[in-house]
Amino acid sequence: MISSRLEKVIGVMGFLYALFVVGSTFSIALAQLALGGALLIFVIVALSLHYNPFAGDLRGLYCAIAAYLLWTVVSSLAGENSLRALAMLREDWLFAIIPIGIFLLQYPRYRRRVVTSFALAVTIVSLYGLVQHFWGVDWFHSAPLVPAGDFGWRVQGNFGNRLTFGNYYGTAAMFLLGYAAVVREDLAGRRRSFLLAAAALAIIVAVLSYSRGVTVALAVSVVLMGVIMGRRQSLAVLGVVAAGVVVVLLTMPGLVGRFADVATKDIDADYAGGRVFIWTRAAAIIAEHPVFGVGKGNFEDAYAAKLDPDTPDYRKHAHAHNDLLDTAANHGLPGLIFYVAIWVIVLQRMIRGFRERNGFFRGRGRYFAAGLLGSVLFFLTSLTEATFADEEVRQLLMFVWAAGLWPWYKRESNESVADPQTP
Repeated sequence: MISSRLEKVIGVMGFLYALFVVGSTFSIALAQLALGGALLIFVIVALSLHYNPFAGDLRGLYCAIAAYLLWTVVSSLAGENSLRALAMLREDWLFAIIPIGIFLLQYPRYRRRVVTSFALAVTIVSLYGLVQHFWGVDWFHSAPLVPAGDFGWRVQGNFGNRLTFGNYYGTAAMFLLGYAAVVREDLAGRRRSFLLAAAALAIIVAVLSYSRGVTVALAVSVVLMGVIMGRRQSLAVLGVVAAGVVVVLLTMPGLVGRFADVATKDIDADYAGGRVFIWTRAAAIIAEHPVFGVGKGNFEDAYAAKLDPDTPDYRKHAHAHNDLLDTAANHGLPGLIFYVAIWVIVLQRMIRGFRERNGFFRGRGRYFAAGLLGSVLFFLTSLTEATFADEEVRQLLMFVWAAGLWPWYKRESNESVADPQTP
């Protein structure tokens, strides 16, 4: 039995966690300030309740995360500039988002509040994104927005660049779509409409960021959503995707032109700005440092050493434009193995939970669908960008994982923990 005083403390933690989720849509400073407060309270609450966040069926995931974190420290100490490499590992504290979220999301009232608050924040920022596109207004940056070419401007919200914005809002869109569209039971019509509207707006502004990677990832992820929804719904979803492609072709010829032009450059092994060129040099770095890598923060120097002396500075990249290659280059092949293991465990748990949505996990299928689709979108963008190295998008992924994994905590006792009637 939890005392009334501790209930109030948990309520404060729930507020701070919701503030973190909301703040992540537009301000990394606000988000991480709120997250720091939530983490402090979580430690106090866990000690007071003798709560073990690493118990149950998620123990394997936390073991993989611990192995990854330990190896990143080892690889940082093994290379040059070890102090800088260790300092660059500070972003890994974002893994704490998972156990805090899993604890809070076991309570139906917090699940509803967090998801609704997140959808509302996504809606507001997406509407601001439309203002940016049509009127070129940026209230929070001194530098002007980049023209879109065909019409309007490229959307970037309150983030530092449009790629971060596109990847964040693409991930947010698929999370909300998975939550509201895939599993239709026990969700009021008005609330579903609101969540679907928020997802649609997020898709629109993500595409209006003119990021090729997220545009393709959205199309693939929506098709995947249709597949997991079943044969009857899949045809309708494919129709929506086809209509979306036609709209983009008719209204955004500049984006289509960029696809063809940049794709040609990306496969040119001699073009310094192409993905194949970057990936080839990253692979060479991995071959030279297969065990420990070069250490976090040292990739740029190692990459620059692979370039011609007259290569301009803006071609000397700080990451490999692919999370798998970036992880291997920074932390060696063991680091890559641990990183992949984390992803495999997360996706396996979400897929298995979704399959059991009509059995043990009845009433929780939407969380598995939301977590799975949000994760897939993120992973697809990470194949051409180092999305995991982008704090703004990475912190969203950690929330998506918490939302898609919480039913697994102490699976054997979940029938008494969660109320499936309150989605």
